[in-house]
Amino acid sequence: MKSLEFDNLQILKSTNTVVIPYIKRCNLAEGIAVAPSLLEQYTLDCFKAVKNITNCIEQLHFSIELLSGYRASTSPSSMNRHDHIVFAIENYYLRITSVYDRCLRLINILYNLGLPERDCKNSTIVKNIHVKGSNIEKSLKALDKFTNNFRQFRNSVAHNETYSEDDKLNIIASYYFLEDQGATEIIKFKHLYKTETDNYIRDKKTEFKGHLTELERLIIDFLDAVNTKYLAMNSKFTS
Repeated sequence: MKSLEFDNLQILKSTNTVVIPYIKRCNLAEGIAVAPSLLEQYTLDCFKAVKNITNCIEQLHFSIELLSGYRASTSPSSMNRHDHIVFAIENYYLRITSVYDRCLRLINILYNLGLPERDCKNSTIVKNIHVKGSNIEKSLKALDKFTNNFRQFRNSVAHNETYSEDDKLNIIASYYFLEDQGATEIIKFKHLYKTETDNYIRDKKTEFKGHLTELERLIIDFLDAVNTKYLAMNSKFTS
């Protein structure tokens, strides 16, 4: 699912004025690429870093839709509905926190800081003398504060712990575990647990969509600030 608001980002319009003419000069059909100028290379790098952010947002939309996309399989090794929900939730938490990391990498490129990706941290980016006091610093701090709300869940998933922070989901998990074990006495509860699972997914999707609406607002503010800086940097190549 693509965010329509991202189609109108000024930073993409600005970079496209350089990226599109460059691509047209290349003969991609024959695998021939023209060496980019300094401005073109700088813009291509910024463009790719911006797309890494917007692509992650689109993947978050996919993660939310995945919650209700379960299809039962006859394969004995296939995941049950609970496993499918956990997979989608873990995917969501891993991606919602990685958005901020991608923003830090964009600023590294935007300001030509020359840092290795592993060193793109708050201490090296947000506190950098060139970034400090700017609208970009303000936007990054707002994004950091927002994504911090999800780092606990992200860290538990990243350290090989299955997401299980939700009591209601744990109850659902118990039912599907017994079903997988072939416990015939729970068959009479199948409709009840299907309804409970449907309700859980509905509520979780509403919760996640609320997060994503706020994240997109913060990202748009951030990328608007990036556009202002990009245009200033761009002028140095053309002056």
